Amino acid sequence: MGSKRKRKLQTKAARQVDTRMQARRDAFNDNLWRYGPPIVVLLIITGVIYFGFFYELGDPKAKSWELDEAQTGVTYSSDDYYGTGDLIFVEFFHSDCPHCQSQAPVLADIYDNYMDAESVNYSSSFHMFSIGGYKLSSSDSKSDIAQFKFEYGLEWPHLYDPSGELMRDYNFQSYPSMALVKNNDIVYYHSGGLTYEQLSKEIETYL
Repeated sequence: MGSKRKRKLQTKAARQVDTRMQARRDAFNDNLWRYGPPIVVLLIITGVIYFGFFYELGDPKAKSWELDEAQTGVTYSSDDYYGTGDLIFVEFFHSDCPHCQSQAPVLADIYDNYMDAESVNYSSSFHMFSIGGYKLSSSDSKSDIAQFKFEYGLEWPHLYDPSGELMRDYNFQSYPSMALVKNNDIVYYHSGGLTYEQLSKEIETYL
């Protein structure tokens, strides 16, 4: 008799647990249908407001810098150029890189055509900077950069990044890498060599 009574009590207890579980499930379903749709609507409205008024679509922002010119020691700041509406060409290079050495004459032609006041293509709103010092297999010193500029007869500023991190900040990991910056936005970027025609086409697009 004792074991039979015990089984009855266990069965009753199990039924009570099942009843409580069902009640909880019913309450959860009621709350889900009651509060779920308003929450979804609120999330949608929040997303529309964020993407409509706060989220900035478009080109990635260019990281700012303040660097010394390797040959003259003059300090240049991106703040003086990036936000002016001018088009800024930035190259990351290494003096021992064969592709950078091949690119130097092309960039010299770009300089002659867009930054020489006697050229028909001259534009006062175009500027060029080459930056070295990034630590890949080895890193350029300031004197290496100055020697490279002198050896190839280059006239635009060649800057030294002592931290060696700026190239990575622009998401580049190979030489040469180039970017065009306008109104603080990177409007064009490329890793590897470019011909004069390829680079001038991009410059004309954004100048």
